[in-house]
Amino acid sequence: MHQENTICKAMKRLLEEQDIIAMKDIEFQFICNLKKYDTIPFMMISSEYKEPFSVHYKCITTSHFRLEKIDAETSCATLSLLVPVDIEGNFINSSDEFYALRKTKTCVIINLNCFCAINPLPPELVNRPQPIVFPK
Repeated sequence: MHQENTICKAMKRLLEEQDIIAMKDIEFQFICNLKKYDTIPFMMISSEYKEPFSVHYKCITTSHFRLEKIDAETSCATLSLLVPVDIEGNFINSSDEFYALRKTKTCVIINLNCFCAINPLPPELVNRPQPIVFPK
């Protein structure tokens, strides 16, 4: 029998919670105008290097991801890349301070056995609108 590792279990729970906040198949009778989130952004910590896992994408390095799906049998997960942006909406590297995370359609498949921790971030960071600055 296949023994599931701790990271795989945590990622399954993250996906469950991501589905809950996206309110898939949930309809409310008395609540409306709720801000919907469909992503729990996170970072992965490499078992080997004990540092955040990162991916190079269009001249940007990102270590922020969205869990798309998980295969518990193989301990593999499909992650879409979240690209960090500054307060003006310009793409920046993950190592810089960022204002928001933008979704991409680019995915990577990782083996969860190669990671020792996940670091979830607030859902509000994903596609966070740029502030409106009014001239004085």
